[in-house]
Amino acid sequence: MPLSGLAWQTLPDTGALALVDTSSRRAAALARPHPRELPMIDVVDMERLVVSWLSRQNRFAAEQQLVERVEDDPHRTMSALTWLLAMWTVTIHLRTGRPPAAVIAAMSYRQVWRSPEAPQSERVWETLTDRIRLGALATLTADARSAVEFHSHVDNPRGMGAVLVRHALGIMAGMADDMRTIGVDPQDMAGTLALYTIDPDGPTVPCFRPLT
Repeated sequence: MPLSGLAWQTLPDTGALALVDTSSRRAAALARPHPRELPMIDVVDMERLVVSWLSRQNRFAAEQQLVERVEDDPHRTMSALTWLLAMWTVTIHLRTGRPPAAVIAAMSYRQVWRSPEAPQSERVWETLTDRIRLGALATLTADARSAVEFHSHVDNPRGMGAVLVRHALGIMAGMADDMRTIGVDPQDMAGTLALYTIDPDGPTVPCFRPLT
């Protein structure tokens, strides 16, 4: 569950909950993805593995599982990962007031030393980061065209999914640090949403909607 200052509230939509920052009074509706597009259990499993990866003692085993998943089904795995990223950006927005799209635009890979001596590596890292930003923004906004563009990169060339997963983990490590700095724990957020909601029966609706 999030640390103090964030609270879940029920909504008439049984597939969604309101996440409210009691300090800023900002709130957003978080809804399950439609099961035909992405089963909620995939997001919960992704959350469990990412949080496990954030612990150095569990990192190797968690990363191995994630790579195996993305090699088996790259599109489904990356959809779950970008959904989790989008949820994190909404949570940061609720606490800080920064627009979620701006949070995504500021995402960076902080796991390696940067210097002018490695410009080619810098370009590679930024290209990969741009792809993760594209996937997170497509999920946040439910923009079909952006989603198609993102998924065209997921397994092209072959094996790219594993590269993207590892790069995304580095980005998420930095985001998790940022969340803890502002008093938000990234653990069990997807799990809470899954526990207190049910799959929608009707048409697909945006998963992330501002309420204030």
